[in-house]
This record gives sequence, structure tokens and C-alpha cells, in this order.
Amino acid sequence: MVSGISLKKVNRVLLCGILVVAVLYFAKQVLVPVTFAAFFAMLFTGLSNRMEKHRVPRILSTMISLFILAAVVFVIGLLVYMQGKKLAQDFPVIEKKSEQFFKQAEDYISTKLDIPPAKQDSLINKQMKSASESAGSMAKSVAGSISGTIGSSVLVVIFTFLFLYQREKYETFFVSLCKNTPPDEARALIHNISKVAQNYLTGRALSILIFTVLFTIGFLIIGLKNAFLLAFIAALLTIVPYIGSIIGGLFPFAVALVTEDDTGIAIGALAVIVIIQGIDNYFIEPYIIGGEVNISGFFTILILLIGGLIWGIAGVVLFLPMLGVAKIIFDAVPELNAYGYLIGDQAQEKQSERLLKKLKSLFGKKKEE
Repeated sequence: MVSGISLKKVNRVLLCGILVVAVLYFAKQVLVPVTFAAFFAMLFTGLSNRMEKHRVPRILSTMISLFILAAVVFVIGLLVYMQGKKLAQDFPVIEKKSEQFFKQAEDYISTKLDIPPAKQDSLINKQMKSASESAGSMAKSVAGSISGTIGSSVLVVIFTFLFLYQREKYETFFVSLCKNTPPDEARALIHNISKVAQNYLTGRALSILIFTVLFTIGFLIIGLKNAFLLAFIAALLTIVPYIGSIIGGLFPFAVALVTEDDTGIAIGALAVIVIIQGIDNYFIEPYIIGGEVNISGFFTILILLIGGLIWGIAGVVLFLPMLGVAKIIFDAVPELNAYGYLIGDQAQEKQSERLLKKLKSLFGKKKEE
């Protein structure tokens, strides 16, 4: 007979899960910027501590950390802008190819469906008219989205500054909550939690680098113009797991379709996309990203789906490291160890470290030979 499991206990777990989901969903406008800020603060805590050991004032170390964060975002935006100017030179070609494509589509519909071009133009004009009528509301929605993003970004910067500047306060608060835990063990738990942000962002940076290299090589082989720009944009979009790789992969295909004279290049770009997405689905995402936070491949995919349903794109980005934090807590609380084992990667060594060791051993054997 299995003991320790009762209907009452199951109901408590289900009720707790429902309450957590409800709070996450209805308070997402506040929780999203706070969560982003918390992970950024954990990322820069080590750097701030090292600067303060060299007698750099707390306020200055915090400002330097924020400056580094802003500089990284600015460099990425500048790189996209500079490379985008090159793509803008192909806009006349894109316009011409688009006109040819619509003319071919019009002829095909006229031949196969027996719809004269005049009627097609009438239908298109009606659709354009209805689209223009809804353009105002769409513009308001886009403007609201942009203003909301700007407001959230400002909140992230403010919260990150406060978390970094008053980090001892939050550490003391956490230690005081763990009354039955020695302070050293509680501080070690905080240190392990802060490592989650660093490991996750390391995995994200590694995946973007891998994607940029693979896409660039593939696009250069098939002869696609602006290979690095298209590869970088496609790779950057993979910060949104799975979905971002699909959207980012279709972008080079669409550009190749309207800019290249040879449709074989567009087909080749699609083949490169499919192959690399297969590598992403079965290796990069579950093992490089999931492995950096010691989460199994199954729960990596599951938490991404749940995060997308609750917080949208922000949830897809944030829920995986949040689950990594939850695993650390599960491992630290004896009553929750089973849950930590369930969602965790049985091999505690990070996948990227295992891959690096395999490569070193492989090249080491070749050198010996």
C-alpha cells in the first residue's frame, strides 16, 4: 500500500497550483518587470561585489552594472541598424519582385479560377478599404504596445538598480525567513539561485552564437545575399525559444524569395532553416539552454508552453529560469526533493560543460596520435 498520498494532499497541491497561476496571470503587469529586474540583478551581483572589494562605492558599482547592460542592448540595436541599411538598398528590387509576384498570382487566379483581373482588383480594393478603416485602431494598439514596452523597460531599470543597491537587505530578509536553517546554508542557497540567471543567460548567449554561425555558413553556401544580417536577426529572435526560431527562420526565406532571381536560393534557405531548426529542437534548446539550469528536456518544453499561455513572450523567456530557481528550492527542502528530482536533469553537470569535455578529449586524442 502506498502511504503519504491522500486526496486531501492532492487537493492542496492543485489549489496551490491554481492560486499561483491566477496570481501570475492577473499580476503580470507588475511581476514581469520585477522578474526581469531580479534576474538582471542576480547576473550583475558578482561583478558589483568584485568592484566593491576594490573599494568602488556601492552607488558607482551599481551604475556601472546598469551601464554595461544598456551598452549591450545599444550595441545589438546598432548592429541591427547598420546591417539593416544594407538590406534597405535592396528595397527597389523587393518592390519590383513583389509586383511580379502579384501579377503572376493574378494571372494564375484568372486562368485556373476564371476570375477576371478587374474583379480581382475590385476585391483587393475592398480589402484595402476595410484595412485602412481598421488602421487607426491598429495604430493605437501598436502605439499602446510601444509605450507599454518603454514603461516596462524603465521599471526594469529602476527595479534592477534598487535590487543591486539594497541586495544585503533582501539577503537578510531571506535568511530571517529560514529560521530553522543555518545562515551559511541559507546564503549558499541564495548564491545558487543567483547562479541560475548567469547560467541561463550564458546558455542563451551560446545558443545565439551557435545559430548565427550555423545560419551564416548555410546562407553563404547557398549564395544568399546579406547572409550575416539575416543570420544575426534569425539568431537574435531565438531568445524566444522555439517560436522565435520559427519566425526568425522564415524571415530569411521570405527575403530570399523576393530579392533573389533564382528561386533555388530561397528553397536552399528553407532547407538550411529546417535543418538548423531540427538541431535547435533536439539539441540546442533542451540541452544547451535546459541543461544550463539543470532542467530536463521534457519540462523545458512544458514550462515554455505554460509561460507562453500565462505571460506571452515574456513568459516564454522567463519561466525556464524561474523553474530553475524553483528546482533549487525543491532540492533544499527535504519535503520537496521528489519534485526537484522529477523536473531536474539527472546529470547534474551542465550539458555545455560535457560537450566541451568531449571536444577536448576528442582533439586531445588526435594530438596524441
